[in-house]
Amino acid sequence: MSQFIYEAKDQLGRNVKGMVEADSAEAAEDVLKYNQLYVLSIKPFLSFEERIFSTLRSFFGGIKPKDKAVFARQLSTMINAGLPLMDALKYIVKQTTKKEMVEITLKIMALIERGKSFSFALEQFSAIFPPIFVNMVRSGEASGKLDRVLADLADQLEGDYEMRSKIKGALIYPAFILVAIAAVGVFALVYIIPNLEDVFTSSGAQLPVLTLFLIKISHFILNFWYLIIIVIFGLIVFLRSYVLTSSGKRIISYINLHLPIFANINKGIYVTTFARTLGLLISGGVPIIKSLSIVSESMGNVLVEEKLKDAIVSVEKGIPLSVPIGKITYFPPLIASMVAVGEQTGQLDKVLLNISKIYEQETQDMLKGLSSLLEPIIILIVGIGVALLAISVILPIYQLTNVF
Repeated sequence: MSQFIYEAKDQLGRNVKGMVEADSAEAAEDVLKYNQLYVLSIKPFLSFEERIFSTLRSFFGGIKPKDKAVFARQLSTMINAGLPLMDALKYIVKQTTKKEMVEITLKIMALIERGKSFSFALEQFSAIFPPIFVNMVRSGEASGKLDRVLADLADQLEGDYEMRSKIKGALIYPAFILVAIAAVGVFALVYIIPNLEDVFTSSGAQLPVLTLFLIKISHFILNFWYLIIIVIFGLIVFLRSYVLTSSGKRIISYINLHLPIFANINKGIYVTTFARTLGLLISGGVPIIKSLSIVSESMGNVLVEEKLKDAIVSVEKGIPLSVPIGKITYFPPLIASMVAVGEQTGQLDKVLLNISKIYEQETQDMLKGLSSLLEPIIILIVGIGVALLAISVILPIYQLTNVF
């Protein structure tokens, strides 16, 4: 028996949260439905130690999205070629050089040998294989199209990885410049200013306010450097802890949706994630309610997630999906119109996948222009920093030459 955390709505429309024990997420969902609850989300319960271990693993190695994409791609290729699932998993164990992936694959094989399904085995490692992965595999097992489903999963994981890589690539240059500026500033305050201070003060000349200000900052850094390190470390720990709280997640979600320059990029990513994930799940035969529940957990934004959970309740009542989607102000109006077309033609999955391709390309175009948008800002910051440092050093020297 495993424990699962759920969020649902009762018959009166009230939010209900709690925990339920069951053999799998599917069984837990059946229990909640039996108790007349509309399930919005359900996920395995992780203890504090498991959450800490999962976080540490994400920082220091562990199984990355790219590794899961390779795993799904290899399985799809071998199963499509007629190789049995167990033989395909054995081949992966032999060929994979990543220790963590080998260990997980061996555990999956052990569960299958005991008579468990592939999807059930994957579900036991929910920290690695998200609900979309498990449910897509389950639908592939039921339809006999496991190779196709795994290929679709590989495409999605590779698309997500490529998108994240482009975001990181667009931010590397600005981040490097800002770090370099900070390093030069600290060097100037710790080494250059103290060496020039004796020359300035011994001359008896009246120093500019900016120079005096930098000298005081230099004294503070040299005398209380340990305190600064403690404060910075404590601030980082506090912020990392706060963003995991409900209020912290809401603030970060709001910033992502309203931050200049980045807001449109983030919205494009959310639309792409929504359309691609929902399209894949529906094409794989996963029921629309279950698909929406999985999609809401995959968004990475609390505010968008809440809107999608409201959409689940509407669809449960028989309202077409396009209606609640049209009320999500974070999505372009075109999304609701295209979803309505998909519902009318019975090709919702294909329409959603086409939407994902359109907005993925649009988002990639915005990412390409991100560096050019940030470049003037970075140049302005560098210019201001250099000007302030130059004025604070050169102006006193100029005054000294006038004195002598």
